[in-house]
Amino acid sequence: MDYDKKEHLKFIDRRRKIICYKFIFKEFLARCIKFSNHHLTNYRKKIILEELKIAKISSEDEVLFIGCGLLPTTPMLIIEETPAKKITAIDNSSIIARLGESYINKKGLSDRIRIEYADGVNYPVENFDVIFIATNVWPIAPILRHLSFHMKNNARLICRDIKNDIKNVLTYESLYESLSIESFSQHPSGPDYKSLLLIKNDNFQKI
Repeated sequence: MDYDKKEHLKFIDRRRKIICYKFIFKEFLARCIKFSNHHLTNYRKKIILEELKIAKISSEDEVLFIGCGLLPTTPMLIIEETPAKKITAIDNSSIIARLGESYINKKGLSDRIRIEYADGVNYPVENFDVIFIATNVWPIAPILRHLSFHMKNNARLICRDIKNDIKNVLTYESLYESLSIESFSQHPSGPDYKSLLLIKNDNFQKI
């Protein structure tokens, strides 16, 4: 990989890292202030409902969410809006995972949403049918590499994209052989923000 591509990958991760810290602040406020919670949840709901249209989750699907955060809105809405029976959500911060778990427990959803302290870079994903990656997840390239090799064939991956960053990562890391973009949903923030539906190609062979 040439120097410019490596620098662009670093820039992508810096942007996602900044978003991560912004989300931590917003989610902290949302847990403390009812109005902030209502506002953030309503904004995210618009995004998630469009994602669910392309994810087409059934009652038989095993679902994973990478990057659960302090306010696990996505897992909660998946449980509310789809036939999914259970969801696993992970975060690579032990503190945030613990706080996210306490929020789920408070909402009485611990029997359907399991939150773990784990990293998407090496988390076992072979049994999941649908995987979501939050916008605040970084570093994104090694996670996509891991998924491209270890997701089951024809598994669906919903990855939130900013300014075509995910497309660039797929190109730079030569991942289009294993992951193909099938569809996308638009975010209310504007044309630079969308969620991509990626499918694990069933003819991809591990080397």
